[in-house]
Amino acid sequence: MIGTEVKVTPDDDVQIVLSPDTHEFTRDRSPFSLRVAGVLEESGEVIGVYGGVLSGHERYRGQIATLLVRLDHCDWRRDNRSAANFKVGRSVARPNGRHPFYHPDGTDIEGFPFLIRFGSLDSRSGDEAEIDSACEAFDKKKAESGRREGLPPTPPDMRDRSD
Repeated sequence: MIGTEVKVTPDDDVQIVLSPDTHEFTRDRSPFSLRVAGVLEESGEVIGVYGGVLSGHERYRGQIATLLVRLDHCDWRRDNRSAANFKVGRSVARPNGRHPFYHPDGTDIEGFPFLIRFGSLDSRSGDEAEIDSACEAFDKKKAESGRREGLPPTPPDMRDRSD
């Protein structure tokens, strides 16, 4: 995880927070990349990662990006595709206890301006296969649900009578 390069592609307009009561939005959804320098944990679970921005629009460069887990059942110790809330600014975003860490106001970052939103993550290298625990869990649950909620039981007169 540490040292991994992650590409973040905003999935919506990015909010630029200029001061406590002032913000604006930009429609620019161009990606930026960071190199993971540290991990944020809560109760032994990974809740986020952070690192310096390597590339992307100039508004991101020279800043620190914090990516916070957004999807249930994801496992960032193995996933190379996921989604996250992100905050980009002069410091690492730290949980503040006022809201859950995944809430936009659940972390604090030092200074202004900073950028926040959610986006898609990709840390695959080369031809590496996609690993996305949240999608795997969803597909598994959907398959299990389909078995339980599938067609009604076959009526006795329609069952195979090969015995």
